[in-house]
Amino acid sequence: MTSIHTPRKSESHEYPGVYHPPMYNWARVMQQLKDTPSTRLRPSVSISETSDFYSIELNAPGFSKEDFIVTINNGRLSIYGLSSTCSTSGHSASHSQDSVYDCFEHILELPRNIDSDFVRAEYNSGVLRFDFPKTAIADKCTVDRIIVY
Repeated sequence: MTSIHTPRKSESHEYPGVYHPPMYNWARVMQQLKDTPSTRLRPSVSISETSDFYSIELNAPGFSKEDFIVTINNGRLSIYGLSSTCSTSGHSASHSQDSVYDCFEHILELPRNIDSDFVRAEYNSGVLRFDFPKTAIADKCTVDRIIVY
């Protein structure tokens, strides 16, 4: 007798995996991005080109793939790195926790002859890498957010 597996409502079959965006105090993160001096976290970026791809590598050790928010808008790649750490403050019996964010923003102009709909983005060993396939025509970007794997 052959049994057929019927997925339950609680099972997810998304490819290549389930993405759960991190929960941040966005008002505080944006304030820290504005208030932090320019000498703070500024990852180095390298851009290379092959016959088939443009590759962008951003060195950002100490983060996880969930800490990145990557968007494309008007031919610009915006990369936000947000890593929260909690510090305990206060000396009374009721301790308060305050989230502190190591954060950065990096914006790059993208070449016109790429296909941003098929970008590959991954974070591995402290390096965030994007591979944009080249095309013969100008990009008709239909994505606005890139998920990092």
